[in-house]
Order: sequence, then C-alpha cells, then structure tokens
Amino acid sequence: MTMKRLAIGALILATATLPVRAADTNLKNLDFDLSKVSRDNFYDVVVPVAKTEGTVTMYNFAGSFGDTWKELTTRFEAKYGIKVNYTDVVGDQANQQLIAVQKAGQDAPVDVYFAGGGGYPLLSSTGVVGKIALTKILPNMDHYDPVLAETVFGKPHGGAFPLVHLNQTAIGYDSAFVKEADLPKNFDDLLAWAEKNPKRLGVTLPSKGGSGSGFIYSVALNYLKGDCRAKLTDYSLSLEQAEDWAMTSECLEPVWDYYRKLLKVSELTNGNADTLNLINNQQLYMGTVWEDQVITFLTNKQLPDSFRLTLLEGGQVGSGDAIFVPANAKHVAAALLLIDMAFSKDFQTWKLEHKASRSPRTDISDDLISAETRIHVLPDSVYPRLSVTAFWDMATALSEALNEKVLNQ
Repeated sequence: MTMKRLAIGALILATATLPVRAADTNLKNLDFDLSKVSRDNFYDVVVPVAKTEGTVTMYNFAGSFGDTWKELTTRFEAKYGIKVNYTDVVGDQANQQLIAVQKAGQDAPVDVYFAGGGGYPLLSSTGVVGKIALTKILPNMDHYDPVLAETVFGKPHGGAFPLVHLNQTAIGYDSAFVKEADLPKNFDDLLAWAEKNPKRLGVTLPSKGGSGSGFIYSVALNYLKGDCRAKLTDYSLSLEQAEDWAMTSECLEPVWDYYRKLLKVSELTNGNADTLNLINNQQLYMGTVWEDQVITFLTNKQLPDSFRLTLLEGGQVGSGDAIFVPANAKHVAAALLLIDMAFSKDFQTWKLEHKASRSPRTDISDDLISAETRIHVLPDSVYPRLSVTAFWDMATALSEALNEKVLNQ
C-alpha cells in the first residue's frame, strides 16, 4: 500500500473515531475533532491530516516582512514536505476580500493570515477569525505571554488571534550628533532638547505613520492624570466614541499645549520612512521611529551605524501583528502546523536577530542575539520596562483631533 493511501486511511479512521463537533467552532472545513487536540497530542493528530492536505496558503499584509516569512516557509516545506503558497497583500483589501467571502459562505482563499493586530475588532465581528484556541493547543505556544494569550490591545480573543510579531515605537537618534549626556530621558526633556536644537527633531505626522500616532498616544498617557488618563485605556470605547471624546474633552489640553510648543521647534515629517531618511541625510538628528523598521534601514545601509534607540520615561507605545486561521480556510491542519512553527523558539529568535521583531514568548531576550544587533535595538535599561500597550482606536482619535486643535489652527 502506498504512503498516500496509508495517510488517507489514517485520516478516514481518525475522522470516524473523532467526529467533528461543529458546534464548538465556526470553522467550515474541519475534518478532525478540534476539541480533542491538545499540546500533548497535537503532532500525532495534526501532522497526518496536514500532510494529506498537502498545501497551505499564506497571506502577508506587511511588505517588509516578506523575507521573514520566506525563512519560515522554507523551513516548513523542508520539515513537513507541505507546499506553501505565499502572497503579499494589501491589508485593507485582503480584509475586505475575506469579509465578502465569509458573508457569501465561500471557502477562504487563504489558510494562514499575518494581519495587522488592530484589525481584530473588524475581522472578528464579521466572522472571519476562526475560533481556535491556538494559544492553548499549539506546542510552541507553551511559553507564550499569558496576557497576550487572551487579549489583543485590550480586546478578548480567546486564543484565536495571537500576536506573532511585537514592535516598539521609540526615539531614534544619531549618536554622532547626540551625546549620551544630552539624551532626553522624558517628554519634558525631549521638548527642551528640541528647543535647544531647533528643527533637528522629527515628529512623524500621526495620520501618516504609526510612530507618530503611537507618539501622540504616549504623550497623552504621560500628561493626563486620574479619570482623564483612565479614559485613554478604556478599551470598551468604539472608535466613534473615542473620536467624540478626543474632539470635545478638556482633558486633552495638556496634550495640545505640548504639541503647540514641540511643533514650533520640530519638523513634522510625512511618514515613518521620511523621518528615518531625514536622519540619514543629517537634516534631523533625532525622531520618532519604529524599532523594527530601524533594523531594516540599517541592514539596507539607509541609516548610519551610529544610529541608536531609546524610550522615554512615562512609556512609549508597543504594538504587534497577529497570525490566525480564517473561519473558511480549506487547509486547517496545515495552517495549524505552519502557525505552530512560527511560534517556535528558534524562529522567534531568528526573527529578533534579523528584524528586531520582538517575541511574545517569555523565554526570549536580547541575550540570545548577537552583540552586533544588540547595539542597534532598545537597551535592556528601557525595554520592556517602558513599553506600554497600544489602543489604536484612541490613538487614531487623538490624531484626528490634533489636526483640528493644533495643525489647522
């Protein structure tokens, strides 16, 4: 009997003895009993089914992550002999495609989707996210951050929408021009430095880049107190409610006052890459940045080797992006296997070394990466101590209010 027939026979036996319990999940094409899968038996149950499926399709919404997923899919195909069909997509367009497919009851064109972490409310409310407790059944998620295992940016996901990549906003600077003794330690220091060094600080326009919207949210967290600050972290607020509050609340006057002063002596840049390019050209010496994007620019020789990173006391926003199985995925077993490998310690360490992609695993630290990489990522003295959780709907609301309250005045 051929190996293919043996696999098919094993699959028939498995599905006969482990009946599908459709009521426990919204997965359309499930051909094994998901309720019986645990970390202990995961590979015994899932690998034979995945190999019978023979293929898995992956979407990547982040263009800068193409080489990262190439590394993963190459490892996956070599280990399991399962072909990965990989496609880079535009996140908003892919989201709408999956929502339309879900609404029509059709099979999804993708089995594994690397998506923006902030997309969970939309994708879950439209039924796109497959209800699988990934954080509880995947063997390589046994060291996953317990907070992230249940929530994403304050929204409960039950393990179905885990962040696989964490990134951190920061203050980046060229140490050839900014000496350590002059490095700002907090938001007041940053304003003072900008006043002493006019037009040498770049602040990313919030509507054009996440380092800018992360920065305005971080400013608000730093200067607001009491009930006003509590509003900033009220994750029950919808985007519309956050927008109404940001546009009308007197709580935010300290934020608008800070920006009025800061923007008088700073450059408002047109995006994350614009900030880095201006620093590279020595037009700016310091700016709001993403840690992982910095590493990409350094790798491509688009920043000087003297570039360094820090975080401000009071905290700066940390974020991340998720990986999940769509409810109407056709190759569920292979999808689970690929996602499991994405969370392996070896791959997560590789990702940190080559992309400054922070890991949600609790057993990975900067001690595992090379000294050459370590000097260009956030130092242990500030990260993760000064990383604060993003609330992107509120950050968006603050960014929109900034236009009316400050920029358009």
